[in-house]
Amino acid sequence: MVQAVFPNAEFTLLDLAAEMLEKAKSRFRKMGKSPRILIGDYVETDITGAYDLVISALSIHHLSDADKECLYQRIYNVLNPGGMFVNADQVLGKTPNLEKLYRQQWLNSVCAQGISNEELKAAQKRMQYDRMATLDIQLAWLEAAGFQDVDCWYKNFSFAVFGGRKASI
Repeated sequence: MVQAVFPNAEFTLLDLAAEMLEKAKSRFRKMGKSPRILIGDYVETDITGAYDLVISALSIHHLSDADKECLYQRIYNVLNPGGMFVNADQVLGKTPNLEKLYRQQWLNSVCAQGISNEELKAAQKRMQYDRMATLDIQLAWLEAAGFQDVDCWYKNFSFAVFGGRKASI
């Protein structure tokens, strides 16, 4: 989607899973692009360079809270003035009741889509590794890192799209 809006953009992709990066690389190749590929995790990989936009989707929720907070600062540090960070990820319910509602809504949604029992069990097993934080605390971490105009632009139960921008000089 970003490529369609910004056809001259250059991309750097970071993921732990080499197979996921290969799939992404193939999609970019079809658009005539060759993204820079980094295989590693957010905590240990040295993120160098200067970026106008950093996007993460459905991955930061696997980090500990301390690692999330540190990553937000590292992202801020590599953004060009005026650059933006957008995170599309899962968030923890603000209260135990909301979290229970979010989990039930997710279950209802995947069941309505016809997920098999085997696929459901596999998804629930993967969810054991989730380490979600509330949206409120993550917005506070972004502000503490220096981001401005921090906001949540979309939220549907536990799925949220949020971020901020680095001030222009």
